[in-house]
Amino acid sequence: MSTQSAVNGELFRKLALALGFLSLFGGVLVAHTTPADGYELSLYTATPTLVWAGLAGALGVALAVAFVPLSRKGSGTQSVALVLGGLVMAVFAGLPIVRGYRFYGHHDALTHLGWARAISEGTITPFDLYYPGIHLVTAFINSTIGISISHSLLLVVVLAMVIFYVFVPLSVGTIVRDQRGAVIGAFSAFLLLPITSISMYPMAHAMTQAVLFSSIIAYLLMKYVRTGTATKSVSGVGVALVLAAIATVVYHPQLVAHLIVVFVGICALQYLSRRVASGGRMAAQTPVYGHALLLIGLFLLWTSNHGFFGGTIEYFFGSAVDFLLGEGGGAGDAVAAQGGSLGAIGGSLLEIFFKLFTAHVVYVVLVGGLALGAVLVKNSGWVGQMRAETAYFLVGLVGLVPVFGIYFLAPGTMYFRVFGLMMVFVTILGAVAIHGIIARHSSERKRFRFTSSTRPLVAVGFAFLLIVSLVAVFPSPYTYNSSPHVSEQQMVGYESAFTTQDEDLVFVGLRDAPNRHDDAINGNEQRMRLHWDLSESAIEEGLANQSDEDRYLALTQSDYEREGIAYQGLRYTEEELDSIETQPEVNRIQSNGEFDLYYVDAGGE
Repeated sequence: MSTQSAVNGELFRKLALALGFLSLFGGVLVAHTTPADGYELSLYTATPTLVWAGLAGALGVALAVAFVPLSRKGSGTQSVALVLGGLVMAVFAGLPIVRGYRFYGHHDALTHLGWARAISEGTITPFDLYYPGIHLVTAFINSTIGISISHSLLLVVVLAMVIFYVFVPLSVGTIVRDQRGAVIGAFSAFLLLPITSISMYPMAHAMTQAVLFSSIIAYLLMKYVRTGTATKSVSGVGVALVLAAIATVVYHPQLVAHLIVVFVGICALQYLSRRVASGGRMAAQTPVYGHALLLIGLFLLWTSNHGFFGGTIEYFFGSAVDFLLGEGGGAGDAVAAQGGSLGAIGGSLLEIFFKLFTAHVVYVVLVGGLALGAVLVKNSGWVGQMRAETAYFLVGLVGLVPVFGIYFLAPGTMYFRVFGLMMVFVTILGAVAIHGIIARHSSERKRFRFTSSTRPLVAVGFAFLLIVSLVAVFPSPYTYNSSPHVSEQQMVGYESAFTTQDEDLVFVGLRDAPNRHDDAINGNEQRMRLHWDLSESAIEEGLANQSDEDRYLALTQSDYEREGIAYQGLRYTEEELDSIETQPEVNRIQSNGEFDLYYVDAGGE
């Protein structure tokens, strides 16, 4: 390449990046100046098109510049491209904040909001909770920055994603020792593979934030094993790994139980390498025996104070026995039930699988190819460059498979929590595999660079995966779900209802909404289970006939849109919900346009 061409290419990259940052700024400005004025069923369709155009344009520039062939002078623009891409993804994760949502998250997220408020106000202590990590960070942000508790908690969610964006490419770059590896790792992280909206959510959810935080442990692990057995017994990286382990226990002890499986597998691999191949690269690396013992000790110490360990073991052991005896269907029954529900509204399990897991399948195939290559093609140069650390993550994945299977036998969808952690390792290993495949087909082995034919193929591939993955990150009717947006009117309505309620009466609502809002507003130490759910047949049979005691009925705009549009009337039709206000002995006593409170007179007097 001539000097003049290099200068022109560098100038073009800088101009493109400037336009990318302007596009990002424009998108953020439009999003901020068009805040939500009520409940939004889908974050995607409710956000102005200009916002998506700005974010897509900026991410496209970052993707294009990141994969442009580099001279030594061009490396700076590549780093700026990664910063641009990271900012786009941070804005994407933080759109509920940018667009002025009061809160984003239903079910567990509302309970976490209440716990964070209670810790901030001092009505409960962190040690009252199994996993006070996200609540402590929320209270810290609230006290130092001064923003509301709800927005502080939303910011914690964004920070967890940013951690994932940062430490996945650092891990990949550490393994392959190549800047291109970090680039591939960054765009792999942007896919957000651990978040599936099934037990892993883009909202306040302690396990989700803990899994994303575990990318720090993955990076520190890669750095620690390279310190060498000859180094001093205490190192800065080792201490950082200890601190990260302690933080993970506070974030969620259940994740620590999963990480123990990974660390024990790595310890076994390191032990065998010292016995079988004492002269190999792995045998020369620093063992993690001490850190594995530390994780086990921390887990036992923390869980012993809450009875978490014994209860969990009993639950899953009992579920496994029930399954073997044919008395429990585990996840299989749940999947069949979900398939039946999807079929009733015109969807299918296959359709939802491709919408949610296309990018996951691609990366799992890449990791499978990497594992086979490491076993079957030992003399290949590019496989040899994958380094010993990949074996650690592969062993960790193998160890988590039976853990996933045990969870699968139990009722619920908690096996997707294990799947989320597995996707952290799959993201790193998939990026390593992509790097290796490109290196194999590179025209220059000694100094790795993309060939002219490879560059557009990789960029287009990532563009496709980013689209199919990110369009399913936030719940929406696209995945037969609804946005967990909590509007200002909805929260104010519940606050007023709880303030003025007759203490002798309970609330009835849809899908446990009154209990969760009670948690969010009152900061209950134990999850509220006093309020009731409306049964599917209650409206048809008459609300006044459902109980011998008077009750309140709370309905929100989100209930109407979720049941009528996202779920297409599967449980409650729009006509049934509209008929409530005309039912005998049902009187509306509060309304603000998005929240209606009814008094249901059971006695009819």
